Amino acid sequence: MSGTAGFVLHRFPAYRDVILLRLRTDSRFRTMCADYKEASDALASWEQSATPRAGDFVRDYRRLVAELERDILSDLLEHDT
Repeated sequence: MSGTAGFVLHRFPAYRDVILLRLRTDSRFRTMCADYKEASDALASWEQSATPRAGDFVRDYRRLVAELERDILSDLLEHDT
């Protein structure tokens, strides 16, 4: 999980304390963060691909990454104290 934690902390550094708390206490948040990292990694890979359908995958993964990012940020804002 440390790779996921580092990835999310790097993206949302202003929410460090709440991220660390949420990662420790909420399995749904941990899963959402793991999904976000996995989708971001896949996006980066497809962006480097020269295969004919790479553009389709890039578009789909960008959409997924943006959706997960919004969900994570919404969760962080909801739990930021």
